[in-house]
Amino acid sequence: MRHAVWIRGGVLVDPARNLLQPGDVLIRGDRIIAAPAGDVPDAEQVIDAAGCLVLPGLIDFHSHLYPGGSEIGIPPDASLLPMGVTTAVDAGSAGVANYELFSRAVIARSLVRIKSFLNVAPTGLVTTRYPENVDPKYFDPEKTGALLKEHRGELLGLKIRQSRSIVGALGLEPLRAAVRMAEQLTCPVVVHTTDPPGSPSEIADLLRPGDIFCHVFHGTGNTIIGPDGGVLPGILAARKRGVLFDAANGRNHFAFPVAEAAIRQSFLPDVISTDLSAGTLFREPIIGLPHVMSKYLAMGVSLMEVVGACTSIPARLLAQQEEIGTLAPGACADVVVMQQMSRRVEFVDARGERREGRVLLAPRLTLRAGRVVFRQIDF
Repeated sequence: MRHAVWIRGGVLVDPARNLLQPGDVLIRGDRIIAAPAGDVPDAEQVIDAAGCLVLPGLIDFHSHLYPGGSEIGIPPDASLLPMGVTTAVDAGSAGVANYELFSRAVIARSLVRIKSFLNVAPTGLVTTRYPENVDPKYFDPEKTGALLKEHRGELLGLKIRQSRSIVGALGLEPLRAAVRMAEQLTCPVVVHTTDPPGSPSEIADLLRPGDIFCHVFHGTGNTIIGPDGGVLPGILAARKRGVLFDAANGRNHFAFPVAEAAIRQSFLPDVISTDLSAGTLFREPIIGLPHVMSKYLAMGVSLMEVVGACTSIPARLLAQQEEIGTLAPGACADVVVMQQMSRRVEFVDARGERREGRVLLAPRLTLRAGRVVFRQIDF
């Protein structure tokens, strides 16, 4: 039987199946299919991936994808497909007042598969001129519940930012109120933790299994690293009871000393994401998800751990582990071909500290649902 696409000669990297070995990927329609035993595939399109890695389409679990509706929003397809990202999660760009337009104008029209968290502030992240209002008296549980029901499968839960500059004298009360609302609506909460009021352990103590502590390696104000140089006991305890930790790099939310201290203690993020926005797209310190992944390789995290944090783990958090984040037969044919380039590359954190790496992951080709949606001109 004739197959649409045959990706041959690459090294398959599929943490969902603990697979790191040479192999081929066969695609029929929008599905990955099993290779026929003993047969040479007959394909309409043959992609030679020799010398490259073949990965499931990447999942960027924290980004801002509402161009025109938020000053920090980026156009999803033009920004993410060249980076090998086929699924992305918007981290609260919109609230109850403007989510419907975001859904219709951006999510429904994008090739990139987009999920979203709803900002507890009704207007979301419209402007950078002033912070969103997170006073709980402005929360709208009734409309929030209606949107979560109407957009089930697209809307994942609630997002709140807990920085001092945002919450002011309210302290941790916005997070407490957000968690109470999430309890009523049976959904998870993502909390932005950079420069928090109080200890990160206090934030983690408020979170439930399945809630997400993001910007885990930020270096502003109180961080997850205690005076003894180790990860705070409250953070370790939160992980044990099922709280999840997202790196969510951003322009201001990553510090090498924090990340390196945590990694030395084998405390890795569950998810590696970008927090990509208009200010960081194609620019340091983010550029795109493969650049962030390469930074973790430079810090000694294994290729399988890095890829898993951008594929199989976020797929599981989205409850789509059979559909995305894997190269298993039957999964959607979201695939990225990457070249693992041996070259000097420099990475920078929010405070200007730099580290040198020797490997750069460079996307060469992206398929979304079996169709080529990006290809380097020389590939």
